[in-house]
Amino acid sequence: AAVLATARGERTLSPEITAALMERMQRPAISLSAREMELLKLLATGATNKELAEALFISQATVKTHLVHIYTKLGVDNRTAAIAAARSEGLL
Repeated sequence: AAVLATARGERTLSPEITAALMERMQRPAISLSAREMELLKLLATGATNKELAEALFISQATVKTHLVHIYTKLGVDNRTAAIAAARSEGLL
C-alpha cells in the first residue's frame, strides 16, 4: 500500500514513526534559557564545573545552580543523562 501511495506521489509514514511524532508533539516543549543552553553545549564537550565557570565568566556555584535548573527541566539527575536527554529532545 505504501509503495502504491508513493508511486501516486503521496507521502507515507510508517505507523511507528507516526506514533513517535504524535507522542513528541503532545509533550510540552522543554524551554531552557539562553545561558542554560550555552552551559549545556559546553557540558556536552566534557567540561568540568571549573572549566564551565571560566568559559562563561561565572562562579562555580552559579554553574551548579544552572545545572540543577537544567536537570530539573530535562527530568534527569546527572550530567550524562542531561546530555542524552538534550540530544534526544533535539537540543544538542
